[in-house]
Amino acid sequence: MRKRSTSHRHAARRNKAAQPANTTPLELTIEGLSHEGRGIARHEGKTIFVSGALSGETVEARITKHHKRFAEAECTQVKQASPFRSEPVCPHYGVCGGCDLQHLEHAQQIEEKQVIVLDQLQRLGKVQPEQIESPLRSQPENYRRAARLGVNQLQRDGSVVIGFRRRGSNKLTSIDHCPVLNEKLNQVINLLHENLQDVENVRNITHAEVVMGDREGALTLRTKKRLPDELISTLTNAVEAAQLKLYFDDGEQVHPASAPAQLTYALPDHNISLNFEPGDFLQVNAAVNAQMIQRAIDWLAPQKDDRVLDLFSGIGNFTLPLARYAGEVVGVEGSDTMVKRATENASRNQLDNTAFYKGDLSGDLRHHHWYNQGFNKVLLDPPRTGALEAIKQLKHYDADRILYVSCNPAALARDAAELVLQGYHFTRFCVMDMFPHTSHVESLALFEKPAK
Repeated sequence: MRKRSTSHRHAARRNKAAQPANTTPLELTIEGLSHEGRGIARHEGKTIFVSGALSGETVEARITKHHKRFAEAECTQVKQASPFRSEPVCPHYGVCGGCDLQHLEHAQQIEEKQVIVLDQLQRLGKVQPEQIESPLRSQPENYRRAARLGVNQLQRDGSVVIGFRRRGSNKLTSIDHCPVLNEKLNQVINLLHENLQDVENVRNITHAEVVMGDREGALTLRTKKRLPDELISTLTNAVEAAQLKLYFDDGEQVHPASAPAQLTYALPDHNISLNFEPGDFLQVNAAVNAQMIQRAIDWLAPQKDDRVLDLFSGIGNFTLPLARYAGEVVGVEGSDTMVKRATENASRNQLDNTAFYKGDLSGDLRHHHWYNQGFNKVLLDPPRTGALEAIKQLKHYDADRILYVSCNPAALARDAAELVLQGYHFTRFCVMDMFPHTSHVESLALFEKPAK
């Protein structure tokens, strides 16, 4: 008997793992929301994740995929609606992949997210905070000061598409306005439509990144090859007329088309101003960022005899405000560029009690000069992968307090369990409404060593 090839066996397993089901709708009761913002229901012993459904609702749903342990479904009819169900604020909602919770009242979104994070802390990390503080809240619209816009040109008629990825697709949704973007950034969408519509080969532009400082903004076009001089001139004039500066990213470096932008944002409560460049990481919600920094300072309570370690320090978003109150703050970041930028920001703010170092925070830290210094307070602001390796190597500091800034509840649950294992008490917790109308949730978690 002839054996099937490995590729055929793998294909068979894939097909078995995620198969489309029949289209007969099911009536389901939604028990809660998943971390992706989908309704959770049970049917015949299987968990079903239902897009477009809310906690407490009774809905009709059509199964779209069967997996071994769960199924995916789309809500086709709401039979008993949640009192918090809301009319979406964007006409592209449901097609555009940017937002997934506009059908839930904004004020209720952060409440649901808090439930989700606490559930993951308990279920995955077997930990719970001693005290839950009030969420940090945001305005529901016009909160984003940075975004990436996709750019494409359709083959059938040469028309230009500017927008965000469709839900579950790499194709773009053409938009002319996004309700969560800063209004200045919304002008960029129309600007690109107007100035690229009659250009022959727009496909040399893959996407546009827009960012606003407190006074000036920048539009960066990612290009596969240099654009024609005439188009560069046209775009430069149009962008500067909108009080922005144009940049080009060729994949190796980012450079301004003319004079560079003066990109800054202020933290007036701490007398801090930070400079940044296109491509630098910054928190896109300025109002929540300011609240987050204030709460971090309140919870860490830095004093003049404290030495604070700030890991994943970026351009100094936490480091410099902390330095206004602590004796010394050391920031560590994986990027040479960010270390340079943070050092310059410290100098501009006349702070001589900071130092910044480059370090791979997912690797062995023991050979670094800064590692052998003593720190009694630590702030961690890791990416979605978390900070487990760094946390394991922080043990010898025996720091009084560790503040964890999380953008991934699952990573926080795992890392919190490690901190508790090291003898820390999980004392305070709050969620932050950094990204209204989306399922993304950020949170702050404070861990303290009991007094000896």
